[in-house]
Amino acid sequence: MIDRGKHFWMENMFRPVFELRQAQIWLFGGLFTLVTGGLAFDTKVPIHLLLSVFMLGVAVVRFRQGAPLLKRQFRLFVNYFYVISSLNYREMNLKDKKTAFLGRGFQWGPEHAQRAYQVMSMSTEYHEVKLPLLMKPFSKRYQADTRKLGGRAWIHGLGDEAEVTADEGVFHAHSVIFGNPGTGKTTLLNMFSSGALHRGNVVIIIDPKNDADWRKTIQRECKALDMEDRFYFFHPSHPSKSCRIDPLRSYARTTELASRLSSLLPGEAESDPYVQFAWKCIYQVIEAQLYVGESPQLTKVGYYLMSGKFQLAQRCLDKLFKQVLGPEWMSSMGKEIEKMGQGSMVAGMCYYYQQNLQEEHSTPALNGIVEMVSHPAEHMTKMLGSTAPLFAQLTSKPLDELLSPTITLGEDDDLRPIVDIDKLVRTGGVLYVALDSLSDAMVASAIGKLVLADVCAASARRYNYEEGKGRRVSLFVDEAHACINDPLINMLAVARGAQFELYVSSQTLPDYIAKTNDAQARRILGLASNLFCLRVNDNITQEYATENFGEASIRNVGYSLNSGTSTAGALGEFSGGLKEQLSETREKVFPATLLGDLPNLQYIARLADGRKVKGRIPFLKEAA
Repeated sequence: MIDRGKHFWMENMFRPVFELRQAQIWLFGGLFTLVTGGLAFDTKVPIHLLLSVFMLGVAVVRFRQGAPLLKRQFRLFVNYFYVISSLNYREMNLKDKKTAFLGRGFQWGPEHAQRAYQVMSMSTEYHEVKLPLLMKPFSKRYQADTRKLGGRAWIHGLGDEAEVTADEGVFHAHSVIFGNPGTGKTTLLNMFSSGALHRGNVVIIIDPKNDADWRKTIQRECKALDMEDRFYFFHPSHPSKSCRIDPLRSYARTTELASRLSSLLPGEAESDPYVQFAWKCIYQVIEAQLYVGESPQLTKVGYYLMSGKFQLAQRCLDKLFKQVLGPEWMSSMGKEIEKMGQGSMVAGMCYYYQQNLQEEHSTPALNGIVEMVSHPAEHMTKMLGSTAPLFAQLTSKPLDELLSPTITLGEDDDLRPIVDIDKLVRTGGVLYVALDSLSDAMVASAIGKLVLADVCAASARRYNYEEGKGRRVSLFVDEAHACINDPLINMLAVARGAQFELYVSSQTLPDYIAKTNDAQARRILGLASNLFCLRVNDNITQEYATENFGEASIRNVGYSLNSGTSTAGALGEFSGGLKEQLSETREKVFPATLLGDLPNLQYIARLADGRKVKGRIPFLKEAA
């Protein structure tokens, strides 16, 4: 008798279920003895009953011995949709807020790898495994679901699935998710975001597609938790239903706003001269706005940066001149100053400031705006060549109202809420940002990067003023490669201490490589301790995901048969032999090719607690 606990590599899960055949024979014999035994045994003692009970008992024992193997083989051919009602899921999360639900599955180990390699060595139709006729109707029952889910059902059938949970602290170390379109990536994010909401986290979702099921699920859960008024929905294609976001409202330093906007520009912020020049100009405009008491907003910053810098400079200098030269300086010195600028009032004011007032009344705001308007126009236009399209994108209709909101009082009040992400992080709620990338990918990317920059600033302020304490924030970024920028990478690197946990999702690893480079893409993945991978077809992602599962010793039994005769010997001389050889090789615990065969709504995961999980994702169905 083989101890399968110690020698799992010797088990043969795909042999005929001999125990079941024996159970059938014993069952038939017991029933036959029970029916006919009374005629054969004409005694007072019911020997036939005793024999029948004994034989039926043996049949039950044999069936119980063969049932696990039969069940395992049945699972190789069938798959099903895992559905949980939203009510049950809600109760499950509220019962234990320190635990995160991961669906159904099992820990994948060397024993499952051994079984996987056995199945991969079988024929295409798995003729080696023969289900009893009684199981055929049951397999047909799941046939339609198995075909819809696609892939190879036997991968998940290699283990005994049960509900999988993890301590909420596992997700504090950030998560990366991969999966082809339609494999269940958004469904997985839906489950994670609902769980985070039930744990009391602030939830911020950046969804490029505006997935209706995801949005409705989160909105429904907000209503169930009596926080429907704190659900905010942003969508540039539905401005009447959308909330408004002011990404420049909260800041600690003006340099912070300049960095936030320049991070949206293409190029390396630290080395690209165009980005550095744009940062300086944006900073000078914002300083000047604050000097005249005007709040920075995208529309105003863009206007002053591209065409209104002379108007802004005149307002700043006018304020200084009124303070120094008196309120009526224009009537007494206006013509003289205009002559200094050869007919240009702004040029004359700049010249007068530099010659007479700068030494005693110098301020960064005035110096910056004067330098800006004095800069050669052709060179500035060239250096801001990538900045102008960015502001055109973010200030076009209807984004001029959605991203640069103004508060008006009167009959035409705009009742759409204005979301301050810094305040949202402190007070709680849900912000669902739909980017509408299918219709306008360029603008969608800019919006996503801008929101991420604002979220990153909120995490920085928590570090600076709250010592990293506060409500936990769960940030979900679907198709993250489309809006990857320095703030997102910075949050992956350091935002954990500010109670931020990130879930970044993409289709493949080359998506990140195409948007950045190989080293940067690897860094992004290295900053996340949790990896969830659904079906992927490209070998780069397959190799990366399976590398996280490590290797194990896979044992194979080989047979060789030889025979021979000798021409020098007698006619009857003959030699032959049968050789059995056990070999062991190091193979991947999860074969890379299986990632291309995963059914929809299934994943493999490497968790921060060290576990390697093969899981099934549930559908969250609204309770009737």
